[in-house]
Amino acid sequence: MTDSTIAKHATRPPKIFICYDHALDAVLDPIASQLGALGAEVIRGPKSVPGSVIDYQGDDLRIFDDVDAAMFSSRSRCTSEVLRSAPRLRAVIAPTVGVETIDVTAASKMGIIVGNGANPENSTSMAEAAIMLMLNLMYGLRTTEEILRQSRPRPKLDEMHARSIRGATVGIVGLGNIGRAVAERLAPFGANLIAYSPRADRDNVPAGVRLVGFEELMRTADIVGVFVAVTAENRGLISEGALRWMKPTSFLVNVARGDAVDESALARALQEGWIAGAALDTFVKEPLPADSPLRALKNAILTPHLVGMTRDAIHAIPGTAIENFRRVLNGRLPVYCKNPEAQARWQDRLRGMTPYILPKGLLEA
Repeated sequence: MTDSTIAKHATRPPKIFICYDHALDAVLDPIASQLGALGAEVIRGPKSVPGSVIDYQGDDLRIFDDVDAAMFSSRSRCTSEVLRSAPRLRAVIAPTVGVETIDVTAASKMGIIVGNGANPENSTSMAEAAIMLMLNLMYGLRTTEEILRQSRPRPKLDEMHARSIRGATVGIVGLGNIGRAVAERLAPFGANLIAYSPRADRDNVPAGVRLVGFEELMRTADIVGVFVAVTAENRGLISEGALRWMKPTSFLVNVARGDAVDESALARALQEGWIAGAALDTFVKEPLPADSPLRALKNAILTPHLVGMTRDAIHAIPGTAIENFRRVLNGRLPVYCKNPEAQARWQDRLRGMTPYILPKGLLEA
Protein backbone atom coordinates (compact mmCIF):
# COMPACT_ATOMS: atom_id res chain seq x y z
CA MET A 1 0.00 0.00 0.00
CA THR A 2 1.50 3.35 -0.97
CA ASP A 3 1.64 6.40 1.30
CA SER A 4 -1.02 8.16 -0.80
CA THR A 5 -3.32 5.12 -0.56
CA ILE A 6 -2.87 5.02 3.19
CA ALA A 7 -3.67 8.72 3.44
CA LYS A 8 -6.87 8.21 1.41
CA HIS A 9 -7.99 5.41 3.74
CA ALA A 10 -7.60 7.58 6.87
CA THR A 11 -11.11 8.61 7.95
CA ARG A 12 -9.93 10.98 10.66
CA PRO A 13 -6.66 12.46 11.89
CA PRO A 14 -4.74 10.49 14.51
CA LYS A 15 -5.62 11.43 18.08
CA ILE A 16 -2.62 11.83 20.38
CA PHE A 17 -2.59 12.39 24.13
CA ILE A 18 0.28 14.48 25.54
CA CYS A 19 0.57 14.76 29.31
CA TYR A 20 1.52 17.90 31.18
CA ASP A 21 4.66 17.93 33.31
CA HIS A 22 5.74 21.09 35.11
CA ALA A 23 9.41 20.10 34.70
CA LEU A 24 9.15 19.23 31.00
CA ASP A 25 6.42 21.48 29.61
CA ALA A 26 9.08 23.51 27.79
CA VAL A 27 9.52 20.49 25.49
CA LEU A 28 6.08 18.88 25.81
CA ASP A 29 4.31 22.02 24.60
CA PRO A 30 6.37 22.20 21.36
CA ILE A 31 5.80 18.47 20.80
CA ALA A 32 2.05 19.00 21.07
CA SER A 33 2.16 22.08 18.82
CA GLN A 34 4.26 20.37 16.17
CA LEU A 35 2.06 17.26 16.11
CA GLY A 36 -0.96 19.50 15.69
CA ALA A 37 0.75 21.34 12.84
CA LEU A 38 1.45 17.98 11.19
CA GLY A 39 -2.27 17.16 11.17
CA ALA A 40 -2.83 15.24 14.41
CA GLU A 41 -5.59 15.99 16.91
CA VAL A 42 -3.78 16.59 20.18
CA ILE A 43 -5.39 16.44 23.61
CA ARG A 44 -3.72 17.30 26.90
CA GLY A 45 -4.14 15.96 30.42
CA PRO A 46 -4.38 17.73 33.78
CA LYS A 47 -1.60 20.05 34.94
CA SER A 48 1.05 18.62 37.22
CA VAL A 49 2.47 20.14 40.41
CA PRO A 50 5.93 19.66 41.95
CA GLY A 51 6.29 16.63 44.18
CA SER A 52 3.34 14.71 42.73
CA VAL A 53 2.61 12.12 40.04
CA ILE A 54 -0.66 12.39 38.10
CA ASP A 55 -2.94 9.37 38.35
CA TYR A 56 -5.85 8.85 35.95
CA GLN A 57 -8.88 7.19 37.51
CA GLY A 58 -12.65 7.06 37.13
CA ASP A 59 -14.00 9.71 34.76
CA ASP A 60 -10.44 10.79 33.93
CA LEU A 61 -10.07 7.60 31.89
CA ARG A 62 -12.63 8.73 29.33
CA ILE A 63 -10.01 10.95 27.77
CA PHE A 64 -8.32 7.81 26.40
CA ASP A 65 -11.42 6.33 24.71
CA ASP A 66 -10.28 6.97 21.13
CA VAL A 67 -6.62 7.88 21.56
CA ASP A 68 -4.25 6.35 18.99
CA ALA A 69 -0.99 7.14 20.77
CA ALA A 70 -0.02 8.73 24.07
CA MET A 71 2.90 10.39 25.80
CA PHE A 72 3.50 9.96 29.53
CA SER A 73 6.42 11.42 31.47
CA SER A 74 7.82 10.28 34.82
CA ARG A 75 5.27 12.55 36.54
CA SER A 76 2.22 11.08 34.82
CA ARG A 77 1.26 7.46 35.42
CA CYS A 78 0.20 5.09 32.63
CA THR A 79 -1.28 2.13 34.49
CA SER A 80 -2.85 -1.06 33.19
CA GLU A 81 -6.21 0.60 33.88
CA VAL A 82 -5.28 3.46 31.56
CA LEU A 83 -4.19 0.98 28.89
CA ARG A 84 -7.43 -1.00 29.16
CA SER A 85 -9.45 2.19 28.78
CA ALA A 86 -7.83 2.91 25.39
CA PRO A 87 -9.00 0.28 22.85
CA ARG A 88 -7.43 2.16 19.90
CA LEU A 89 -4.10 2.77 21.61
CA ARG A 90 -1.15 1.67 19.48
CA ALA A 91 1.79 2.99 21.46
CA VAL A 92 2.92 4.84 24.56
CA ILE A 93 5.91 7.14 24.19
CA ALA A 94 8.03 8.60 26.99
CA PRO A 95 9.70 11.93 26.15
CA THR A 96 12.90 11.04 28.02
CA VAL A 97 14.54 7.75 28.97
CA GLY A 98 12.60 6.77 32.08
CA VAL A 99 9.51 4.58 31.70
CA GLU A 100 9.02 3.70 35.36
CA THR A 101 5.53 5.27 35.42
CA ILE A 102 4.44 3.20 32.40
CA ASP A 103 3.27 -0.35 33.01
CA VAL A 104 5.44 -1.85 30.29
CA THR A 105 4.55 -5.42 31.27
CA ALA A 106 0.83 -4.76 30.87
CA ALA A 107 1.44 -2.91 27.62
CA SER A 108 3.36 -5.86 26.21
CA LYS A 109 0.60 -8.29 27.15
CA MET A 110 -1.94 -6.08 25.37
CA GLY A 111 0.20 -5.65 22.28
CA ILE A 112 0.97 -1.97 22.91
CA ILE A 113 4.44 -0.77 22.00
CA VAL A 114 6.39 1.46 24.38
CA GLY A 115 9.06 3.87 23.13
CA ASN A 116 11.26 6.42 24.83
CA GLY A 117 13.78 9.19 24.21
CA ALA A 118 17.01 7.25 24.64
CA ASN A 119 18.81 9.25 21.95
CA PRO A 120 22.59 9.75 21.72
CA GLU A 121 22.34 13.30 23.07
CA ASN A 122 20.85 11.95 26.27
CA SER A 123 23.29 9.09 26.80
CA THR A 124 26.28 11.32 25.99
CA SER A 125 25.18 14.05 28.39
CA MET A 126 24.41 11.60 31.19
CA ALA A 127 27.68 9.74 30.73
CA GLU A 128 29.69 12.96 30.82
CA ALA A 129 27.80 14.11 33.91
CA ALA A 130 28.36 10.79 35.69
CA ILE A 131 32.10 10.94 35.02
CA MET A 132 32.14 14.55 36.22
CA LEU A 133 30.61 13.39 39.52
CA MET A 134 33.10 10.51 39.78
CA LEU A 135 36.04 12.87 39.29
CA ASN A 136 34.54 15.38 41.71
CA LEU A 137 34.38 12.70 44.40
CA MET A 138 37.84 11.30 43.67
CA TYR A 139 39.46 14.74 43.69
CA GLY A 140 37.47 16.06 46.64
CA LEU A 141 36.56 19.29 44.88
CA ARG A 142 34.36 20.53 47.72
CA THR A 143 37.19 20.17 50.25
CA THR A 144 39.66 21.84 47.90
CA GLU A 145 37.28 24.74 47.30
CA GLU A 146 36.69 25.19 51.03
CA ILE A 147 40.42 25.61 51.56
CA LEU A 148 40.27 28.76 49.47
CA ARG A 149 36.84 30.06 50.50
CA GLN A 150 37.57 29.62 54.21
CA SER A 151 41.19 30.84 53.90
CA ARG A 152 42.44 27.63 55.44
CA PRO A 153 46.17 26.79 55.39
CA ARG A 154 47.39 24.86 52.39
CA PRO A 155 47.59 21.17 53.39
CA LYS A 156 50.94 19.43 53.59
CA LEU A 157 51.86 17.10 50.76
CA ASP A 158 51.16 14.03 52.89
CA GLU A 159 47.70 15.42 53.67
CA MET A 160 46.50 15.76 50.08
CA HIS A 161 43.13 14.09 49.61
CA ALA A 162 42.79 13.90 45.80
CA ARG A 163 42.99 10.49 44.10
CA SER A 164 43.52 9.74 40.42
CA ILE A 165 40.94 7.72 38.53
CA ARG A 166 43.77 6.11 36.55
CA GLY A 167 44.24 2.62 37.97
CA ALA A 168 41.08 2.87 40.07
CA THR A 169 38.41 0.19 39.70
CA VAL A 170 35.12 1.58 38.45
CA GLY A 171 32.09 -0.69 38.80
CA ILE A 172 29.29 -0.06 36.31
CA VAL A 173 25.89 -1.35 37.42
CA GLY A 174 23.83 -1.59 34.23
CA LEU A 175 25.30 -1.69 30.71
CA GLY A 176 22.50 0.11 28.91
CA ASN A 177 23.12 3.11 26.67
CA ILE A 178 24.41 5.30 29.50
CA GLY A 179 26.45 2.60 31.21
CA ARG A 180 28.12 1.72 27.91
CA ALA A 181 28.80 5.39 27.19
CA VAL A 182 30.42 5.76 30.60
CA ALA A 183 32.64 2.72 29.98
CA GLU A 184 33.71 3.96 26.55
CA ARG A 185 34.68 7.36 27.96
CA LEU A 186 36.46 6.02 31.05
CA ALA A 187 38.65 3.56 29.16
CA PRO A 188 41.10 6.28 27.98
CA PHE A 189 41.46 7.43 31.60
CA GLY A 190 43.15 4.14 32.39
CA ALA A 191 40.53 2.97 34.87
CA ASN A 192 39.98 -0.71 35.55
CA LEU A 193 36.41 -1.30 34.37
CA ILE A 194 34.09 -3.99 35.72
CA ALA A 195 30.34 -4.29 35.20
CA TYR A 196 27.30 -6.08 36.54
CA SER A 197 24.55 -6.37 33.95
CA PRO A 198 22.60 -9.65 33.94
CA ARG A 199 21.00 -9.00 30.54
CA ALA A 200 24.18 -7.86 28.81
CA ASP A 201 25.25 -9.65 25.64
CA ARG A 202 28.63 -11.08 26.60
CA ASP A 203 29.74 -10.88 22.99
CA ASN A 204 28.96 -7.16 22.81
CA VAL A 205 30.54 -5.78 25.98
CA PRO A 206 32.54 -2.52 25.57
CA ALA A 207 36.27 -3.04 25.12
CA GLY A 208 38.14 -3.25 28.41
CA VAL A 209 35.07 -4.09 30.51
CA ARG A 210 34.96 -7.31 32.53
CA LEU A 211 31.57 -8.70 33.57
CA VAL A 212 31.43 -9.79 37.22
CA GLY A 213 28.85 -10.75 39.81
CA PHE A 214 27.09 -8.05 41.82
CA GLU A 215 28.80 -8.84 45.12
CA GLU A 216 32.27 -8.88 43.53
CA LEU A 217 31.61 -5.50 41.95
CA MET A 218 30.43 -3.93 45.21
CA ARG A 219 33.36 -5.35 47.19
CA THR A 220 36.15 -4.42 44.76
CA ALA A 221 35.13 -1.15 43.09
CA ASP A 222 36.61 2.19 44.15
CA ILE A 223 33.64 3.88 42.45
CA VAL A 224 30.23 2.27 41.91
CA GLY A 225 28.13 3.91 39.20
CA VAL A 226 24.42 3.03 39.05
CA PHE A 227 22.84 3.16 35.57
CA VAL A 228 20.02 0.60 35.76
CA ALA A 229 16.47 1.06 34.59
CA VAL A 230 14.53 0.37 37.79
CA THR A 231 12.19 -2.62 37.67
CA ALA A 232 10.33 -4.67 40.26
CA GLU A 233 13.28 -7.08 40.28
CA ASN A 234 16.04 -4.54 41.00
CA ARG A 235 14.25 -1.88 43.06
CA GLY A 236 16.45 -1.23 46.10
CA LEU A 237 19.36 -3.09 44.51
CA ILE A 238 21.85 -0.89 46.37
CA SER A 239 20.62 -2.13 49.74
CA GLU A 240 22.14 -1.93 53.21
CA GLY A 241 23.83 -5.27 52.61
CA ALA A 242 25.29 -4.11 49.31
CA LEU A 243 26.55 -0.88 50.87
CA ARG A 244 28.24 -2.84 53.66
CA TRP A 245 30.14 -4.80 51.01
CA MET A 246 31.75 -1.60 49.75
CA LYS A 247 35.19 -0.45 50.86
CA PRO A 248 35.36 2.48 53.34
CA THR A 249 37.38 4.40 50.73
CA SER A 250 34.88 3.87 47.92
CA PHE A 251 32.26 6.15 46.36
CA LEU A 252 28.74 5.67 45.01
CA VAL A 253 27.28 7.60 42.05
CA ASN A 254 23.59 7.25 41.17
CA VAL A 255 22.21 8.98 38.06
CA ALA A 256 19.62 6.26 37.35
CA ARG A 257 16.54 6.40 39.57
CA GLY A 258 16.20 7.00 43.29
CA ASP A 259 14.40 3.69 43.79
CA ALA A 260 17.60 1.84 42.87
CA VAL A 261 19.13 2.83 46.23
CA ASP A 262 17.99 2.36 49.83
CA GLU A 263 18.32 6.03 50.81
CA SER A 264 17.99 5.39 54.55
CA ALA A 265 20.80 2.85 54.47
CA LEU A 266 22.92 5.15 52.30
CA ALA A 267 22.54 8.01 54.77
CA ARG A 268 23.81 5.71 57.55
CA ALA A 269 26.64 4.49 55.32
CA LEU A 270 27.79 8.06 54.78
CA GLN A 271 27.33 9.09 58.42
CA GLU A 272 29.11 6.06 59.85
CA GLY A 273 31.89 5.80 57.27
CA TRP A 274 30.93 2.55 55.55
CA ILE A 275 31.82 4.40 52.34
CA ALA A 276 33.72 7.62 51.69
CA GLY A 277 31.09 9.57 49.75
CA ALA A 278 28.28 9.60 47.25
CA ALA A 279 26.90 11.71 44.41
CA LEU A 280 23.16 11.48 43.76
CA ASP A 281 21.08 13.05 41.01
CA THR A 282 17.89 11.09 41.67
CA PHE A 283 15.88 10.34 44.78
CA VAL A 284 12.96 8.18 45.88
CA LYS A 285 10.89 11.33 46.40
CA GLU A 286 11.53 14.40 44.28
CA PRO A 287 12.13 17.15 45.16
CA LEU A 288 14.28 15.68 47.95
CA PRO A 289 12.39 16.38 51.23
CA ALA A 290 13.77 19.22 53.32
CA ASP A 291 14.20 16.87 56.29
CA SER A 292 16.19 14.25 54.38
CA PRO A 293 19.36 13.36 56.35
CA LEU A 294 21.27 13.37 53.07
CA ARG A 295 21.02 17.16 52.91
CA ALA A 296 23.22 17.60 56.00
CA LEU A 297 26.05 15.34 54.85
CA LYS A 298 29.23 16.98 53.59
CA ASN A 299 30.35 13.77 51.90
CA ALA A 300 27.26 13.73 49.66
CA ILE A 301 26.96 15.65 46.40
CA LEU A 302 23.26 16.23 45.66
CA THR A 303 21.76 17.54 42.42
CA PRO A 304 18.02 17.88 41.62
CA HIS A 305 17.65 15.33 38.80
CA LEU A 306 19.13 17.60 36.16
CA VAL A 307 22.87 16.99 36.27
CA GLY A 308 22.87 15.62 32.70
CA MET A 309 20.17 17.94 31.35
CA THR A 310 22.35 19.71 28.81
CA ARG A 311 20.96 22.06 26.21
CA ASP A 312 21.94 19.45 23.63
CA ALA A 313 19.84 16.76 25.33
CA ILE A 314 16.85 19.10 25.79
CA HIS A 315 16.93 20.25 22.18
CA ALA A 316 16.85 16.63 20.97
CA ILE A 317 13.72 15.60 22.92
CA PRO A 318 10.99 16.99 20.60
CA GLY A 319 12.48 15.65 17.38
CA THR A 320 12.97 12.19 18.87
CA ALA A 321 9.42 12.15 20.25
CA ILE A 322 7.83 13.20 16.96
CA GLU A 323 9.80 10.63 14.98
CA ASN A 324 8.70 7.94 17.47
CA PHE A 325 5.06 9.01 16.98
CA ARG A 326 5.44 9.15 13.22
CA ARG A 327 6.70 5.58 13.14
CA VAL A 328 4.21 3.93 15.48
CA LEU A 329 1.24 5.60 13.79
CA ASN A 330 2.46 4.14 10.50
CA GLY A 331 2.87 0.65 11.95
CA ARG A 332 6.63 0.75 12.46
CA LEU A 333 8.52 0.30 15.72
CA PRO A 334 9.69 3.52 17.40
CA VAL A 335 13.31 4.54 17.02
CA TYR A 336 13.87 3.66 20.68
CA CYS A 337 11.67 0.73 21.71
CA LYS A 338 11.42 -0.59 25.28
CA ASN A 339 9.47 -3.80 24.52
CA PRO A 340 10.45 -5.09 21.07
CA GLU A 341 9.51 -8.59 22.25
CA ALA A 342 5.86 -7.46 22.01
CA GLN A 343 6.07 -6.78 18.28
CA ALA A 344 4.08 -9.86 17.24
CA ARG A 345 1.24 -8.99 19.63
CA TRP A 346 1.44 -5.40 18.43
CA GLN A 347 1.01 -6.44 14.81
CA ASP A 348 -2.05 -8.47 15.82
CA ARG A 349 -3.49 -5.45 17.62
CA LEU A 350 -2.91 -3.21 14.60
CA ARG A 351 -5.02 -5.39 12.32
CA GLY A 352 -8.02 -3.38 11.21
CA MET A 353 -6.46 -0.10 12.38
CA THR A 354 -5.73 2.50 9.71
CA PRO A 355 -2.07 3.50 9.40
CA TYR A 356 -1.47 7.23 9.55
CA ILE A 357 1.19 9.14 7.66
CA LEU A 358 2.40 12.25 9.44
CA PRO A 359 4.21 14.47 6.93
CA LYS A 360 7.85 15.23 7.55
CA GLY A 361 8.25 18.52 9.37
CA LEU A 362 11.17 20.31 10.94
CA LEU A 363 10.99 21.66 14.45
CA GLU A 364 11.97 25.27 14.83
CA ALA A 365 14.99 25.86 17.01
